[in-house]
Amino acid sequence: MKYTDNNEFFKTENWDIEEPILGHEKRFLQKLGQQKPKQKRFPLRIVASIAFILGSAAMFLIINQKTTVQLSPETQKTQDYFTSVIEKELTELKSRETPENKKIINDALIQLEILEKDYKKLKIEIANKGENKQIIYALLTNMQTRISFIQSVMEQLEHINQLKNNQNENTL
Repeated sequence: MKYTDNNEFFKTENWDIEEPILGHEKRFLQKLGQQKPKQKRFPLRIVASIAFILGSAAMFLIINQKTTVQLSPETQKTQDYFTSVIEKELTELKSRETPENKKIINDALIQLEILEKDYKKLKIEIANKGENKQIIYALLTNMQTRISFIQSVMEQLEHINQLKNNQNENTL
């Protein structure tokens, strides 16, 4: 039923206008006092946030754990060689940092961290499944990729330096 006027609504509806029985308020307050207080529950958001944080921490620990992997002597020797080359190249890259190229180097380090995480996953896979040609190939390719990437970044830095020097010479 549609009402065109608010007054019409109030005139036609059956409203309870009776006074409550004597003592109603007292009985109501007694019942209210007898109710058990509601237990405060953690809001779902807090529980979900805690679960997410714990899950993320667990994954971080799993990925970053040092896995003892038994590699064949030949593979271990190759890994040691690549590791030393990567460390040497990385030290060289960091030593070239200047205020002008700091962003480039930081971006490169972020990319290297991604490759390092992939490398750690491969080591975990070797620990779980054992050494096989495909995983070892992926492991060595990862290390070669890191070396090539660092060298590429250093070449770019050298090229930028040359351009800067040429520009300075032209302005003199």
